Amino acid sequence: MAKTSLQKSHSKASNFKLTLICFLTILFFGALWCGLALIKGDLKTFGIILTCAGGAGTLLCLVLLNAFSRG
Repeated sequence: MAKTSLQKSHSKASNFKLTLICFLTILFFGALWCGLALIKGDLKTFGIILTCAGGAGTLLCLVLLNAFSRG
């Protein structure tokens, strides 16, 4: 039986890629806010590093989400 275009575009691989990108976005966004919170405390250097890494990772993931297409 031939697969429809909906079945092809919502394959396990496509769902996995989208789920992975979303999960990484959540992790990087959380790291961004944790880093911002640490800047105010005693771990200022670590907070700055974590904020930069979280911000860069969040931006990268948002670009990947924008470029993602099923198919």
